[in-house]
Amino acid sequence: MARLFISQTRLSTWASEDRVKVDGDIMTLSGDGRSFRLRPAVRFVKVAGNAVDPHLLVGKVKTVEAVQELGGEQFHDSVLLGDTAYDVQNGFLGDPVTQGA
Repeated sequence: MARLFISQTRLSTWASEDRVKVDGDIMTLSGDGRSFRLRPAVRFVKVAGNAVDPHLLVGKVKTVEAVQELGGEQFHDSVLLGDTAYDVQNGFLGDPVTQGA
């Protein structure tokens, strides 16, 4: 099972519709019981001002920790990496949890 990105908005919607249960950092799908360990992450949507993407991050998902390791600073829906500002979507990276883990 692959990792997946879940936006904060989608996770909130799923939780309010009882499609998922979140307990700490574990999200469990109500339909089939699959579980994912959630880590804060961002999806890079575009370079602010539609400038060139010198870091080739548009379309990629990075954990908040990985963004910090790159030297990036996140503020709300933006990440500043060097002189480049990105518009990002906040959410979580979900890693599958195997049974018994």
